[in-house]
Amino acid sequence: MKHMQVLGVELKDYSVREAMRKVDFFLRDGRVATIAYISSLGLMKAENSPELKTFLSEMDMTVASDADILRAGGVAVRSRIKEIENDEFLEEFLKKLVRGRKKIYLLSDTGEQLGILEEAVRDYQPNIDIVGMFSMDKLEHDEDYLINEMNGLMPHVLISNISSPLREQFFENHHMKMNVSIWLMLKDKMIFASQNRGPARKLGDRIMKMMFRKKAEKYQNDKSEQ
Repeated sequence: MKHMQVLGVELKDYSVREAMRKVDFFLRDGRVATIAYISSLGLMKAENSPELKTFLSEMDMTVASDADILRAGGVAVRSRIKEIENDEFLEEFLKKLVRGRKKIYLLSDTGEQLGILEEAVRDYQPNIDIVGMFSMDKLEHDEDYLINEMNGLMPHVLISNISSPLREQFFENHHMKMNVSIWLMLKDKMIFASQNRGPARKLGDRIMKMMFRKKAEKYQNDKSEQ
């Protein structure tokens, strides 16, 4: 495991092999362990948000969603870069859940995003045991009702792609009430297959990457001059 700081956010980076060992521990530990995918956009938002910065720093494990984050954090090992580019963590994580016959619950902002999340998870592992799912836009009762309903299904893992700041608020209010071993937080609006992205989305991704690289470089230069 390597601690790294990117745009002032403390992150914990594990190789896939190390991460799977941690996942085994989380599944036995008896408390809610948190694993969060970190995007370049999320880090740029966190740079000027003490609340978001603290939230990300307190995760039990973070997974970079693109290799630029590793490079900005001083991790340039080719094998690790390849793991991120191929999203090997998610592939191995879902494989482990299927092999261990673990139950999964899915949570998202909207019905559309929930459908994307379910399709993506089943594309990775068609036999995964999804015991329940919910989109926050369908909530008719308070959030405690949702937590009780989820706990009643006894999932081992919650997988969500809730957007910020709802994600942070939901975590603060309810993570101690959850009867799950792991909460995996994917980045909001996460679309897994790059071929599903239209030209506008791809252009937006390229612009965002350029902005992130410039910000990360400036941050490191400013830090070196202090």
